[in-house]
Amino acid sequence: MFSLKQISFVGIALIMMVMLYGCGNSGQEAKVENSQPAVNSEPVATNSTETRTLKDAKGDIVIPVNPVRIADVSGSTEELLVLGYKPVITGNTDMANSLEITPILKKELPDVTPAGWFQTEVNLEAIIAASPDLILAGPTQEKIYDQLNMIAPTVRVPYGFNAFRERFTFVAEVLDKKAEMETWLKAYDQRALLLHDQITEITKEETFAVIEATEKEIRIYSRTGIADMIFNDLGLPLAPGTPEPDPWGGKVTSLEALSTFNPDHIILLSDNDQNVLDQSKVWSNLKAAKSNNIYRMTSRQNYNEAFFALGKEALLEQISEQIKEHIKQ
Repeated sequence: MFSLKQISFVGIALIMMVMLYGCGNSGQEAKVENSQPAVNSEPVATNSTETRTLKDAKGDIVIPVNPVRIADVSGSTEELLVLGYKPVITGNTDMANSLEITPILKKELPDVTPAGWFQTEVNLEAIIAASPDLILAGPTQEKIYDQLNMIAPTVRVPYGFNAFRERFTFVAEVLDKKAEMETWLKAYDQRALLLHDQITEITKEETFAVIEATEKEIRIYSRTGIADMIFNDLGLPLAPGTPEPDPWGGKVTSLEALSTFNPDHIILLSDNDQNVLDQSKVWSNLKAAKSNNIYRMTSRQNYNEAFFALGKEALLEQISEQIKEHIKQ
């Protein structure tokens, strides 16, 4: 049996132990609180709620500093890959099928969802389902901008299909990736200059033309797409008599008009052999045809690849290699 004195002593001891434990625990909690900023000092992109304000095609827009789920319907998906982003949805679809992404993107982003071709109306339901934290929209999406902006902050990219460098520069500045963009462009331009020197070392001042042939018409290109790569990137001489282009960068012409247009080399865009040049005496009498200086590409390659970063890299090598191999023979 404990005496009253003993019970009082035990009770006091217990109280002192509880108080000491409480003080010690409070100290541990204080240490945890004081160490918390150090744990979170490194930004975590997936949880970032930081924002910044920038100007897009229409005015001020508030966007995430570190977007991780970008829905791109501006045609900039390949440029985003160059800048280190993997969009969750894209408007870069195959020329032949707007429900499928381009062949290059099938390799780079096999699981990305297509939203329809970025030059036409896009699928709002698909964009909603992708849960983006940032949307890049081009001029074609102007009518649905308010709807897009209700899904996620939407930047209006003012440059469309035919303005690769301007579009790339704008998107890089939006995402604060100007240095990465400049590094890529510098490497691309240096490679193009080297290929120019290798080609013209043999062809000298011989002229080039880019002609697209379909079942119904002939179009001579002088700007945009593969023509932009031939005459601007590679800097090869433009054939005299090349017509002034329409907004798509080319001009529809006739077989008769083609007879007065006589380049030394022709890049021929055609998806099949059934076109208006078949069995044409005008075609067979052209200087380039007689010399077999015809380099065949497809319209599909032109529209799927020649307007975008990764496609331009691939086509630059393919076209140049085809020309070099032929003229060495």
